[in-house]
Amino acid sequence: MILKHGKGLKLLFMTEMWERFSFYSLRALLPLYLTARVMDGGLAWDRCDALLLMNNYLAMAYLLPVVGGYFADRFLGQRRSAMIGAVLMAVGHFCMAFNALPMFFTALALVSIGNGFFKPCLTSILGELYDDADESQRDSAYLIFYTGINVGAFIGGIVSGWLMENYSYDVGFSIAGIGMLIALFTLWWGQDRYLGDVGKKPQVKTVNHQPVPLTAKEKSQLLVVVYLFFMTIFFFIAWEQTGMLSLFIRDHVDRQFLGWTIPTLWLASLNPFFIIFFAPLLSLLWAYLGRRNLDPFLGVKMGIGFLLLALAFGLIGYKSMRPEISPHWIWIVIMQFLTTLGELCFIPISWAAVTTLSPRPYVTRMMGLMLAGIGLGTFLGGEFVSLTLDSLGETTIFFILTTGLFFFALVSFAMNPVLKRMSHR
Repeated sequence: MILKHGKGLKLLFMTEMWERFSFYSLRALLPLYLTARVMDGGLAWDRCDALLLMNNYLAMAYLLPVVGGYFADRFLGQRRSAMIGAVLMAVGHFCMAFNALPMFFTALALVSIGNGFFKPCLTSILGELYDDADESQRDSAYLIFYTGINVGAFIGGIVSGWLMENYSYDVGFSIAGIGMLIALFTLWWGQDRYLGDVGKKPQVKTVNHQPVPLTAKEKSQLLVVVYLFFMTIFFFIAWEQTGMLSLFIRDHVDRQFLGWTIPTLWLASLNPFFIIFFAPLLSLLWAYLGRRNLDPFLGVKMGIGFLLLALAFGLIGYKSMRPEISPHWIWIVIMQFLTTLGELCFIPISWAAVTTLSPRPYVTRMMGLMLAGIGLGTFLGGEFVSLTLDSLGETTIFFILTTGLFFFALVSFAMNPVLKRMSHR
């Protein structure tokens, strides 16, 4: 499918793939590194403290794009901002390889700040490349771009997990730094060749050096973006429980297969594996429905996403109700499959909507706002789990998340006609 699109998408696909390879390698290793015994190369933290730090780190990594998006729109331009972020993240990932606590916290800070400058820019540049495209073509481009994110995430989880099992955490962290250097070189090499002038300059719309006020239509559309921001928070309170899920898989799931123990990170990395295969199929489905004027609008797609995620957590909650029986690893596979479909109905669709609805001078900031929604959801989810995990246990938490997700699925379905009217569709 990517062959039908321009070279700009291919460049952004490859850059984002390698950047996410590095980011998700670190994310996969972090909860295991924090809780592993010192003799095994870890820090031997309590699991609640480890999950709290991990979710605070992820929250900052996704909150800072609001600041990075502002600087990109007003002062730096998207491409310069992305390059600055890539350099900071590369340095941060290599700092993780040094087994010293001050370097550890410095590394997390650098990766978080770098992500703030980098993350909103490529997504916004992609929207500008498809300014004149119809909605189905834009959604298709974002699904392909999102596939690149998950190719990197899947390979990163597999490679870093193998290196951790066979060598050490330091080697796993180092490979993340190498991936970030490849992303940096890819963007530097291809931006002038394939992006033209897109993203070169700050996007400030003025008349006589004064900002142009928003029209009533633009204000209405930005209110839809704000709604998407809040729904993103609620979605990611559940979706970003990857740290808890990794520990649950390690400690409670039967991972035996023909006498071989499946590595924890392999099961935890199934989500991006499924996305690689199912994102193109879903893209074809939206395009097929669009040609027949049957493509569901934003609220319906998001509602389906919430519903599928609720089914995933409900399933694993049900299978973990009897603590004396370890859930078989096949149930984790099914859960990850449902999570994948829910994610594809929510995340790339909402990103495409933001670039469509936001006025040009606000696009990067609004993408930063959406990423901040991910950060806030991650933070709140981490706080909730760290405060309740020991007292409630995983099973009760799974069912609480299931109930909340069903509620927001109903809200999304009910809001669909309102969103359509406010979007002027």
